[in-house]
Amino acid sequence: MLIDSRAFPYPFREVPWPEIAVRFREMGDRHPEFAHMADIVDSVLECDGASRLAGLTSMHDLIVTPRPVPDRLPVEVVVVRSPSSGFVGAGGVFIEHRSYTGYDDRIYRPSSEAVPLFWRFMIEKFAVAPVRTGRISGSEAAA
Repeated sequence: MLIDSRAFPYPFREVPWPEIAVRFREMGDRHPEFAHMADIVDSVLECDGASRLAGLTSMHDLIVTPRPVPDRLPVEVVVVRSPSSGFVGAGGVFIEHRSYTGYDDRIYRPSSEAVPLFWRFMIEKFAVAPVRTGRISGSEAAA
């Protein structure tokens, strides 16, 4: 049985998250409509996502898969489309899950919802939730 999969058809050559962060921060500084892409990557670094998720970029899109990165092809991924991708313009975020089975999900939302939407996909598709490792200040603990 042939499955029409849109999963990533190439070996997944991950890029270290700090390098991805620099790329998107620089892009966001030059073009504010990319700021939500940097926010997503920053949240991966802040929420212990780098140890559980692998990422790479394709042009200005972010492509993510869970660790360990599979050796077999195709690779199941979540793609966060950038404003220059042709899928979404400034002020929006388009995230899609590309599965092995062809049962893909795609959601478009305002870019202000990019980080929670990204984590929703990580939780639902890869069972990877954000882990907050920061200390709670006294005022927050009392609340």
